[in-house]
Order: sequence, then structure tokens, then C-alpha cells
Amino acid sequence: MRSGIQLALGGMLVGTAALAVSLSGVAEAARRAPVAAQAPHAVQAPIQAPPGKSAQQAPAQPLTVTKTVLVPQITYKTMTVPTTVCRPEVRQQQVTVCRLVPETTMTTVHATVMVPEQRTEQVAFTDCRLTFQDVTRTVTVMVPHVETRQGVRTVCKPVAVQTTRTVCRDVGHWATQQYVDVCGCVQCCKVWVPQVITEQVPVTVYRPQMVEEPYTYQDVVCRPETRQVVERVAKPVYETKTRNITYTVGVPKTVERQVPQTRVRPVLENRTVSYTVMVPQQVERQVTVPVCTLVPKQVTYTVAPCGDCGPCGGACGPHGGCGVCR
Repeated sequence: MRSGIQLALGGMLVGTAALAVSLSGVAEAARRAPVAAQAPHAVQAPIQAPPGKSAQQAPAQPLTVTKTVLVPQITYKTMTVPTTVCRPEVRQQQVTVCRLVPETTMTTVHATVMVPEQRTEQVAFTDCRLTFQDVTRTVTVMVPHVETRQGVRTVCKPVAVQTTRTVCRDVGHWATQQYVDVCGCVQCCKVWVPQVITEQVPVTVYRPQMVEEPYTYQDVVCRPETRQVVERVAKPVYETKTRNITYTVGVPKTVERQVPQTRVRPVLENRTVSYTVMVPQQVERQVTVPVCTLVPKQVTYTVAPCGDCGPCGGACGPHGGCGVCR
């Protein structure tokens, strides 16, 4: 398969090299064609000088020159080239494989098991019990006592103060007035005629005054006293006793058991397997390549004559016959 791939790649490289050589030849021919094909085709007749003047004294006129040149023209051509391609091919092969076949058999094994067994044992333990007894102890307690004490306090007392106050008093009088009612009768009535006067009158006012005065109060004072109290105290008593306890222990014992045991046995078999290979084949392929041909073409251009100012000094004449000014 590897040799087929190498042949295919070699064919592709050869085709690419041929195409590159063809294109390089076309480019070289196109570069050389204008230089090799330049040849004069037609030359215009010289201009006659006017009567009374010689040919050397006639003014120079521009010349029209026609030449035939070869112009490259590229065309495309279809060619058939051989090419190597790789195609997949399925093949078969006989191989030997190993298959594992499990086999189960009964096997006698010795196993150790724990058999429960009850046992009785006498153990000693310490028993704790409480006994109570009266204990006398001395304690100090705070006993409250009431005491009478003297103190001074500040109290607020009202104090009578004589002062005067300005008041307004009405000292008016009653007067009799007459008026005509709605019926046209004359009526008499008494009205109060006010007369307000201002006068100073004595008044007694009470003003607060802070005064210190002694007073007696009761105070509770706690004094320590020593007393005897009787308390009942618990005292632990420890005794050693024995008792029988029953417990279960595991006793190891060897027994025989039939257990299944699986073993794997290798078995060789022949099998047909399929695999794919790449087979090289020679095929023909159509490719398009460029072809360069030289086509003749008429080119007409105007050439200025040398005259007296040319490099030949006017010796070539109006046709440039000396070859220096061409």
C-alpha cells in the first residue's frame, strides 16, 4: 500500500513539473519574440526639396515606419496524461485468536468459623451506699436591726408676704333713660353707667422658701452573729461484693465446605478478518495546459529625422542613412 501511494505522488509530481516547463517555455518565447521579429517592412519615400533649394538644405520631416512584429498569443489545450491513484480494496485473512472459556467446579475447602459459647464467671465489684449523720457546725449570719437616727433635711415652706396690687374697679351708677319704642310710646328704663377707676390694694402672697430642719428616721442595719446549726450529711460507704455474670464468646472451629471455583481455559480458534488496503492504479486524466503561439502583427509609428542636431551632425540626411541616429 505504501509503494502504491509513492507511485501516485510521483505521477502527480511529474505532471506538475511538465506543466511548469511548458509555462516557462511560453514565457521565454514571448520575451524573445518582439526582439527577433523586428524587421522593417516599408519606408516612406523621401520628401522632395522645393525648387531652388538643394537636398541638404530642405527642412527635415517626420517619417512613418511600418514594421512586422511577432506577438505571443496564449491558447489552452486539453491533454490526456497518465496518473496513479490509490483505491481502497477489502481483503480477508485467516488469523488465530485465543478465547477464554470459563469452567466451574466444586472444590472442598477448610474454613474457620466462630461458634458462640456461653460461659459463667464470678467477678468482684465495689458497691457504694450512702449513710447519713448529723453534724454541728458554726456559721455566721447577718441579723438585721432597726436603729433610730437624727438627720437634717431641706424642706420648702410657704412664707406670707404683704404687697400691693393694681386693680381696676367700676364705681358707676344707675341712671334713668327714656326711649321711644316701635309703637311710638315713650318708655323709661334704668341703665348702668360704668366708671372704671384704678387703685392700689394690699394683698398677701405666699412665696416658697427652702428651710433646713432636723428629723428622725428609722434605719435597718445588718450585724454579723455566730450561730450553731445542725446539718445532716451523706457519707458514702464502699463494700466489696461478688456476683456471677454470663457472657458469650466465639470459639474458632474448622469445618469443610464445598464451594464453586471458576477457572478460565484458553481455546485457540481460526477466524477470518477483513482489512482494507490502498491499491495503486494507472488512470488517464484530462488536463488543460496553456500553449503560446507567435502571431505576426503590423506596427506603424512615426520617427523624427536627425537633422543638424543629431549625433551625426546631419550627415545621415533625412532618412537616417548613417545608422548612428537610428
